[in-house]
Amino acid sequence: MNRLRLVAPLLGLTLLALFVVLWLGDRDLYTRLLAIIGIPPFRYPFLDWEGVSAFIECWRRGVDVYVINPCDVRGQLFNYSPLWLEARFVPFGPAWRNAIGLSIDAVFFVSLGLVFRPASWREAAIFTLACVSPAAIYGAERANVDMILFSMVVAAAWLAAAGPRWRIGGYALLLFAGLLKFYPLAALVIALRERPRTFWAVAVASALVLAGFVFVYSRELGRVLTAVPQTAWVGVGFGAGNLGTGLRALVHPPLLATGLAAITALAAAGAGAWLARPRALVKALADLDLRESNLLVVGAALTAGCFVTGWSGTYRAAFLIPVAGGLLAMGRGAMSGLRLTVLTALVLFLLWDLPLRGFAMASGTLAAWWLAHELVWWTMAGALAATVIRFAWESPTVASVRERVAGG
Repeated sequence: MNRLRLVAPLLGLTLLALFVVLWLGDRDLYTRLLAIIGIPPFRYPFLDWEGVSAFIECWRRGVDVYVINPCDVRGQLFNYSPLWLEARFVPFGPAWRNAIGLSIDAVFFVSLGLVFRPASWREAAIFTLACVSPAAIYGAERANVDMILFSMVVAAAWLAAAGPRWRIGGYALLLFAGLLKFYPLAALVIALRERPRTFWAVAVASALVLAGFVFVYSRELGRVLTAVPQTAWVGVGFGAGNLGTGLRALVHPPLLATGLAAITALAAAGAGAWLARPRALVKALADLDLRESNLLVVGAALTAGCFVTGWSGTYRAAFLIPVAGGLLAMGRGAMSGLRLTVLTALVLFLLWDLPLRGFAMASGTLAAWWLAHELVWWTMAGALAATVIRFAWESPTVASVRERVAGG
């Protein structure tokens, strides 16, 4: 057994235990430490899981949580998959909030041991730096649903690298995760590595399940889409729209700001695609262990997909953790050198951006930090998108389509 793969999960579990001790013994210090690493503190931990259980509790009482939510301390309206409201068995209350929150976090940190197998202490140190980053700790402190989905996606990637029956189980798990919060559906791209017949069977089955889901919950889905939260362009999160919104607030006239946003976004994304150099990438992906390849592609697809389609909280950047593992694994083979080092550094920058944001606010350089943050995100999105596109292009399913088209 590779003992180095235990470093990240053990440190994560140790930090979890430390924060529990601090919460019980010195809540002021607990709050100050959160603030230092850039995490917005609340009166108590596991706030996001409490929000989910509050939705379910009020729905169970007959309250229309799409309109009002007296069960939630923040009064949030329901904006999740309606499938969550079917989980009437989920308990509600402070004691259950803490028990379930701790369980979510423990499973998340344990799952990190399945993401990457370091071959050296250097790799273990870099990967652990990603795993215990403020982005991951933010999601854990809030017991956000994305931490559950992270563990599900990791398990699915492992299953998809096993025997035929296990692989189908992995795709089914990804589909279920997608029904819970939609964006994990992008991870089904790894099914392209199957033989064409298997891929189309998975695609058709998934499409039928999704069609049935939309048919059953069509009214609720329409209400969910209108309740999706928005945030300020300098908020704690990421999304493709931030750059244009921010430049329109800082630069006048608006037409000039829009033009600058388009040029800078395309340049940054192009730089990212150049960093993920296609020829070396193909060889590097082929040399990866199947699980490492699955996790890299899944992390790239989910992160790039979330970036392009809307705004996401910083905790969702935790899906860059398997990307970090994949990049480190690539460094042992064909894709080594400066480009790989730069990509790894950009991943760590994004995972650790919360304390940097706090420093920028304290020093009065928030606008400069914001611009650098957005450019790095666009660069990373370009690299991740190039990785997924190259993976899909070289997959057996797409290759068979290309051969048919070429053959007339």
